[in-house]
Parts: sequence; C-alpha cells; structure tokens
Amino acid sequence: MSSVKVDDMDLKILESLRRNGRVSYREVAEKLGVGVATVYKRVKRLEKLGIIRGYTAIIDESKLGKNIVGYIGLEVRPVDTNKVLEELLKMDEVVEIATVTGTFDVLIKVKVKSLDELWNFIYVKTPKIKEILKTTTMIAINVVKDELGCSGFNAIDNKHGIGFRDTSH
Repeated sequence: MSSVKVDDMDLKILESLRRNGRVSYREVAEKLGVGVATVYKRVKRLEKLGIIRGYTAIIDESKLGKNIVGYIGLEVRPVDTNKVLEELLKMDEVVEIATVTGTFDVLIKVKVKSLDELWNFIYVKTPKIKEILKTTTMIAINVVKDELGCSGFNAIDNKHGIGFRDTSH
C-alpha cells in the first residue's frame, strides 16, 4: 500500500469538496484565506494523485421510493469471493459492497422500494450466485447518518504530517 502525503490545507480542501462537490475554487479560497490559483493547483494535484477520484451527485433514493435499506452479510466459499463480488457489482439494488472480517466474508448494503423487492433480492437473485453459502439480512429501521466519506482511503499519521494509505487495491 502506498502512502500519499497531504498537508492541512489539502485536508481542508478535501473536506470542502466532500461536503459540496460543486463548491467553486473561489469559495474554497475565501474560506481558507488563500488564492484561487492555490486551490486550483492543489485540487489538480489531488486529482492526479488519485485522492480525488471523481465528482458525483448524491441522490436521495428515498425520494425515488427506495425507502428500504438492508444490510446483508454473506458467507462465501473463500476461493470464490471474487466471483461473488463480480456478480454483486451487476445488481442495481446493491449500493455498497465490502469484504469484511468476522462472521461474514462480504457485507452488502441494498436499497429497494418494498419488502417484496427485498424478498425477491434475497430469495430469488442471491441464490443464483452459487458461491454464496449463507445470507443474514438486517433491515435498517432508522438511518441516523448517511454520507459519503473518503472511500478507498484510510487517514494515517506519519512524522511528516497526515497522509492517506491507498486501500482501494
């Protein structure tokens, strides 16, 4: 895993963009008390380093009728984890996938419109993936916090400031 060095200014820029990906360089510069060119150059550097991987709209799927949030723990044959991940990536209901330690091998988050749709996902779609040995489903009754973060990166301390360890591989 490689470590990329960033300083406090970079972290403040990243936080501004994380909160609002459409914020102007001018607004960020004014907030941080630096020039627009400084913010522009730093953002371009962060993009080139792969720390900023892209910009996207955050959709409130509940307003589109997807009010049911489920977390499904999957037990998978160890040699077949990648096959399972490939199949899960194709499924529209799946909004998050993580390989994990503990009871499950893979944890997924799904968003659906109804309990019938969730039932169909659990009992019709996932059984088609033969490498899944067992599923355990939990339905969220109240999502207290749901925001995008620095996915794919873990903040680490080092003696030269704060850096990010790339964990996306």
